[in-house]
Amino acid sequence: MYCYLLENIIQNHSIKLERERGINTNQEMGLKIGPIVLMPDIEKRHLYTLFFGAFFGIASMSFVNVFNYSIFSALELPEDQFGRLAGSLTAVQEVVVVSVIGFFGALSDRVGRRIVYSMGFFLLGIGYFIYPLADNISQLLFFRIFVALGCAANTVMLPTVANDYVHDSTRGRLIAFTSILNGLGLVLIISTFRNFATFYEQLEAPNFLINLGYDTANWAQYTFWSASAMVFIVSVVLYMNLKKGAAEATAKKDSYFSTLKIAFKEAKNPRVALAYTAGIVSRGDLAVVSTFFALWLGIEFQSMGMSKPEAQKMAALLYVAVQACAIPGALLINFFIDKFDRVVALAIAMAIAACGYLYLGFIDDVTSNQMYFGVGLLGLGEIFANISAISLIGTVAPAKARGAVIGGFSFFGAVGIFLVAGIGGQIFDSIGPTAPFTLVGIANIVLLLLALLLLFVERKKITTDLR
Repeated sequence: MYCYLLENIIQNHSIKLERERGINTNQEMGLKIGPIVLMPDIEKRHLYTLFFGAFFGIASMSFVNVFNYSIFSALELPEDQFGRLAGSLTAVQEVVVVSVIGFFGALSDRVGRRIVYSMGFFLLGIGYFIYPLADNISQLLFFRIFVALGCAANTVMLPTVANDYVHDSTRGRLIAFTSILNGLGLVLIISTFRNFATFYEQLEAPNFLINLGYDTANWAQYTFWSASAMVFIVSVVLYMNLKKGAAEATAKKDSYFSTLKIAFKEAKNPRVALAYTAGIVSRGDLAVVSTFFALWLGIEFQSMGMSKPEAQKMAALLYVAVQACAIPGALLINFFIDKFDRVVALAIAMAIAACGYLYLGFIDDVTSNQMYFGVGLLGLGEIFANISAISLIGTVAPAKARGAVIGGFSFFGAVGIFLVAGIGGQIFDSIGPTAPFTLVGIANIVLLLLALLLLFVERKKITTDLR
């Protein structure tokens, strides 16, 4: 759910640390809107437009995975290929995002945030328009590139624009608010779109459209085209209302490989190394839910005799329920991690996450109360694991190499997505649809044991030093 906002949250933790160390930015202040203080050249409409983009951001990027089942069904692919294809599509998207995200950031410095941010939604609109037109797997993989490009632009632009618009003293508040808007948008928008499948199935098309081949059999296509129309509208709104012009010149950044070299060097610190491992596991947690959860349920509901549109509708509903449980979970874990050592908090969060993922393998009936309990536990586990990992990296990253260490965390997070997408897709088809969740559940247990081992070693060292 929050895969594309993790860096925002990390920044928030870094800001808290800087305040504690007495760092003063000496920035001029602009308008004050509620608890948020803007920069001098930022107007109210600029901020409200940013909120608008944040509300649609995660939902727009998550849509493709939630509704993969409808596309796979429309292509009449064998169900024993669904997992591998979903994993391959996720992997392709991640490769593209990692490859071009730096380019979009640099481009926004030259041509302006408004153009790149609106372009991100425009590319998503193109992707969602052509995605359901695929006739085979190769075309589906190729069309997914357009979706990935849109996701990459949106990934980098939301935190960048947020940082540009707000005074440093209230940046954390803005990041928190945009994160909430992302979560609410995901829940409300996917809840709305889940009804589109059955709506288009029941809708009788006019004769002239039927003659052109556009009848109720194209319900999956119409659903994606509706999403395409939505993101096109968002693109126009952003272009018309965000602040014009390019940002002030920024300092030249080190190359990606130079940054990684520093990040690897900092891994000599056991807590940094643990944080990198947490990045692999926590991003894997997010990837398994976004890639395989709705797909698994779509297959299950269809096997019970539901039509494909109805199966998609029910699968999307339970996906939304998971993310709805994650929203209060985020508030709970943020309160919790401030009361404990970050490694202790990580260990507890991983234990809860492991229970959430492993529990799915024991569910016999996805329509039972057992499933609803699993949904709640999964939502809490997903968000607990990710925010605890983010909290750890935010505190262990040294000031002199904070950017590099956070970059390293993101790199290992991408590794986690690749592993889960690749391995998860294989075992989804060969072992069973809940196998990927069991895989990440075991990974969470391994991370829990590593955290406990680190705590034991640190305590032993302290005892030895005291003696």
